[in-house]
Amino acid sequence: MANNKSVILKIKRQLTPDAKPSWEEFEIPYKPNMNITSALMEVAANPVTRDGKQTTPVTYDSNCLEEICGSCAMIINGRARMACSTLIDHIDQPIKLEPFSKFPVVRDLAVDRSVLFENLKKVKAWVPVDGTTTSAPARVSPRTCRKSPIPCRIASPAAAAWKPARNSPKTRALSARPLSLRCACSTTIPPAKR
Repeated sequence: MANNKSVILKIKRQLTPDAKPSWEEFEIPYKPNMNITSALMEVAANPVTRDGKQTTPVTYDSNCLEEICGSCAMIINGRARMACSTLIDHIDQPIKLEPFSKFPVVRDLAVDRSVLFENLKKVKAWVPVDGTTTSAPARVSPRTCRKSPIPCRIASPAAAAWKPARNSPKTRALSARPLSLRCACSTTIPPAKR
């Protein structure tokens, strides 16, 4: 791929959700370490097909450009991939770009993912920003602090658990001991008897 001076993109286009899809080919100059998103930006800067026909810029989704959000996901050469992390050097040409087939197409490579977000709302698949949760109360140990006049309950031992850095006899012996916990008033609570 490094010897080629251009990159050929074959993109499935669909102007409206009800329109019939068609294929358009674009040829852009090759740049080292180029990803699919930067290739689509090149096409947007000069939307001329390989045949020399002027066309509209390709519509696609992208957000973080750091392989985190997944909004740039599409079918690239027959596989579901993220455009921001798919390097042109690592895939075969011509590069075929298609929208996801399981979601309704909005336009070109952009799809309507609202059904995905509705399902996430149904199962409440998020952690509140303020740290509170509505699913279940936090587990609290039945042990309380003896020094505080107000019963100061402590978090469960699982929350205070730690893993040894190395698997040596000394760290195995330390991790086998019951944990001493510290409550909110900074009093050390002896380990519970088993």
